[in-house]
Amino acid sequence: MSSGATHSDLLSDLFLPAAGEAATAAMGNPWKVLLVDDEQDVHAVLHLALQDVVIDGRPLLLLDALSAQEARTVLVAHPDVALILLDVVMESDRAGLDLVRHVRDDLGNRSVQIVLITGQPGYAPQREVVIGYEIDGYRLKSELSADRICVSVYSAIRTHRLIRAQEALQEELHQKVKVLDDTLRALRESEDNLIRAQSVAHVGSWTYDLAKDEMHLSMETCRIYGLAGGSVGSYATYLARVVPEDRQSLVAAWQCALDKGGAFEHEHRVRVGKSIRQVRVNADVLRDADGRPVRGLGTTQDISERKQVEGELRRSNAELEQFSYAISHDLRQPLRMISSYLQLLGISLGDGLDAECREYFGFAIDGAKRLDRMLVALLEYSRVGRLGEPPTWVDSRAILDEALLFLQPAIAEAEATVKVHGTWPRVLVRPDEMLRLIQNLIGNAAKFRVAGRTPVITIASRVSASDWSLSVADNGVGIHHGQVGRLFQMFQRLQSRAIYEGSGVGLALCRKIVEHHGGRIWVESSGEGEGSRFCVVLPLAEGGV
Repeated sequence: MSSGATHSDLLSDLFLPAAGEAATAAMGNPWKVLLVDDEQDVHAVLHLALQDVVIDGRPLLLLDALSAQEARTVLVAHPDVALILLDVVMESDRAGLDLVRHVRDDLGNRSVQIVLITGQPGYAPQREVVIGYEIDGYRLKSELSADRICVSVYSAIRTHRLIRAQEALQEELHQKVKVLDDTLRALRESEDNLIRAQSVAHVGSWTYDLAKDEMHLSMETCRIYGLAGGSVGSYATYLARVVPEDRQSLVAAWQCALDKGGAFEHEHRVRVGKSIRQVRVNADVLRDADGRPVRGLGTTQDISERKQVEGELRRSNAELEQFSYAISHDLRQPLRMISSYLQLLGISLGDGLDAECREYFGFAIDGAKRLDRMLVALLEYSRVGRLGEPPTWVDSRAILDEALLFLQPAIAEAEATVKVHGTWPRVLVRPDEMLRLIQNLIGNAAKFRVAGRTPVITIASRVSASDWSLSVADNGVGIHHGQVGRLFQMFQRLQSRAIYEGSGVGLALCRKIVEHHGGRIWVESSGEGEGSRFCVVLPLAEGGV
């Protein structure tokens, strides 16, 4: 501030900066105009000329600085100043011009409008200033009038508004470009991941435009068919690759999907160079508003390896069946001969054998018979899922009654009480396997009883929304907690063979039957002598109950 300047008390009272600031701030969201001059009279005149100005519905908030240094402080507090009315000669001859450099270069502010108002043009020649500095207007104090001040302010504020709008648009555009870049980057990453996933799974994708007869293939689909990446095919070119024996069924399946709707699915062979590959093709047919098919979206899976494995599995199963036949015939026949000749030998020796030799003969004969029973059990185990009846709808209670009929002699011998509870649904199962499962569980409950205790066998059935639960509980010998893990394994016996007969395959056979039907089996027991409860849960096929 110039120390030699004098002002009237009236002007000092009328144009105090704080009072003007409070008045305009009350109107809300004003345009901020910074008045930078070391003469109080200039501030007074500018306040008087601009006090009632409203631009685009917004008043002016006039901020005052009496030096360039003070203006720097105001700009820090008010970085959103729209216009600076700036004197040149203040604390130095070029103080105003230095402030222009600070605003444009140091603060990087290009939107604020700067209008020079100088009373000493010799220190800031108009030509030099306009060329060398980023200013937006040049006025001499001697030329100022209320109209010229208002015109300059209106013009500068509206220019500021347009620049700010342009900056906002540029920022919005920058953000949209950034979002687009991020989206494209994510899309490329997703496409790369899809290509890698398709390569790992040997599954490619494709689209078929029916109107254009164009089939666009993914990279993996091209690899499966031995084509260059980006290849475009047609319906006829694809059929030409299909092995002739498979074309008719493929055409019929595709035409059915076009005519009747629904998903398209087909397995066929295609020629790739000199080799033949097996493929599985799935597709959805998209239709227009009138229901006409317009596009197919599908996948192609290379199942050549799977088909090869299936062929090997069929050969392995055939070998297993031969092995099973060998067990049932070739191995059991010598065992029966050994058992028979031992018995004949024992009879022929007659009284010539002492008690110890008779016992040895008994051990040998019993061992041959036991081995024969184990071979029969192993044969039954190997047949689960391979031989026997196909799945069919049966009444589960009828299977239970048939099992109880077969087990009637064992139940009568044990003097057991059998209780049947619950709802017995119609189920889709292999009847011979389900009969064997129920028969084994009830037979074990009757067999593994406690001497002197009347056996009680409780058979319960329960149906839920999607499962059939079956349980067989008894009050027999129970199971030690540490032995539960061995219970469903092959040839594992928890009880002495001298007390309880058996091959040790029955529960393993039950487990395999249950798993073959997509279910699970487990046992519950409080311990030895506390009885057992065998639980089976099987999925209930739609249409049961």
